[in-house]
Amino acid sequence: MTTRRQFLANISVGTVALATTTHIAWARNTFPSRPVRLVCASPAGAPIDAISRKLAELLSRRLGVAVVVENKAGAVGVLAASDVARSTDGHSFLVTTNSPLVTAPSVMKSLPYDPATAFALISKVGASPVVLVANPGFKANSLAELVADFKSGKLKATYGSWGPGTMPVQVMESFARKAGVKVTEIPYRGSPPALQDVLANQVDMTFLSPHVAAPMIAEGKLKPLAVVGKHRAKSLPNVQTFPEAGFRDFIFTNATWAGVAGPARMERATLDRMASEIQACVRDPAMDGFLASIGFEAVGNTPAAFNAEFRAELAVIPPLLRDLGVVPQ
Repeated sequence: MTTRRQFLANISVGTVALATTTHIAWARNTFPSRPVRLVCASPAGAPIDAISRKLAELLSRRLGVAVVVENKAGAVGVLAASDVARSTDGHSFLVTTNSPLVTAPSVMKSLPYDPATAFALISKVGASPVVLVANPGFKANSLAELVADFKSGKLKATYGSWGPGTMPVQVMESFARKAGVKVTEIPYRGSPPALQDVLANQVDMTFLSPHVAAPMIAEGKLKPLAVVGKHRAKSLPNVQTFPEAGFRDFIFTNATWAGVAGPARMERATLDRMASEIQACVRDPAMDGFLASIGFEAVGNTPAAFNAEFRAELAVIPPLLRDLGVVPQ
């Protein structure tokens, strides 16, 4: 026979078990509890937008909720970064390059966030080397020939940047200093107009994704000179890297990347879940093949590794831009 004391004890144990089970279920289901936003710092059609949309497709399957891409291009990615930095819904994430996190403080007078503290970095999705290309009529056929032509006094060359302080500025001005030569920047609003003027022989050189450059190189419309990155581009295996040509500083090896970040105040459990799911997405053959098709290599690193690489960029790029005389506008 069950006594009153045993009956009350059983109720107490059952209540505690139910409460514990309910708490665990709630904790596990807190994220995601609504659609997830991927705020893209690039316009529709850009490589980072394409990566955002493929990632959204795969994440949606894994998370079991809709994952929506919102494009907020402009101001070197600051509009998108600001949106995510101030978000409080626990379901908004930034898909971006390093521009709003590393370059922006050097080219903009004021930012609505501190790049070093406003974000929780989750994972890099992919990285891509970048190739220095020239008009076919340009005399030099390699970086070594370019340096030799400069030093002979026979060459005055221009390059098209993607705007103040952008990667072409960082690389070409560092190259000029190290080689003891002078190049002239022609600033543009992004890569496409710079490319158009190189094709029209109005500007000598610019930088492109190897994926974009390779077909035009094959058709004789462009001439490759060197690749920014630690290794050669798969689509341009015969084109040497800057380090192979003797330019080994960090700035000559720092490949373009696409990564995901959230607001710094996000829950640790959410960060860990997103990191795990993004890494799983990157390991998916569908994502790996897609990244390769647009010239990126899969990364899918941990938050700790992403943070370490980000801090390395912060230690080099802003001081470099200040040293180059880039003035915040």
